[in-house]
Amino acid sequence: MAVLSETEIEVLNKVVADYPNNEELDLTAFIAEVIGITGVHVEEGWYNQDINETHITFYFMSDEEIDFSEDTNENEEYYIQVDIWSKEDCFKLKKKVKKLLKKAGFTYFAGNDQYETDTMIYHKAARFYFSMNVEGVN
Repeated sequence: MAVLSETEIEVLNKVVADYPNNEELDLTAFIAEVIGITGVHVEEGWYNQDINETHITFYFMSDEEIDFSEDTNENEEYYIQVDIWSKEDCFKLKKKVKKLLKKAGFTYFAGNDQYETDTMIYHKAARFYFSMNVEGVN
């Protein structure tokens, strides 16, 4: 069985088409909308203890200017972490999030899965980077 359904792929293609890959991109909204295709609650930030069901959070770890030409950067690279929080193991959900973000132009570079014994919550983390064209903005 495919990780993404045909419907999810169609929705993803529409989302990607609706967002430009340039300085006009609202990266926070883009990430939330792409991950939201899973049907799971998504929010920027960290674990929300008020949500007693599986949810996904994300935050920006860092960013940097790259690809310089004549002392001006042509691209910016953003590093994000996506965290899945659940009372049950969500291996398939993490695979779906990875697939969605990769198809949306993100590059996966690291992940970590753990079970937090104090809260009895599975915590699945995935790290990505995204390069945005900003040529001509500076």
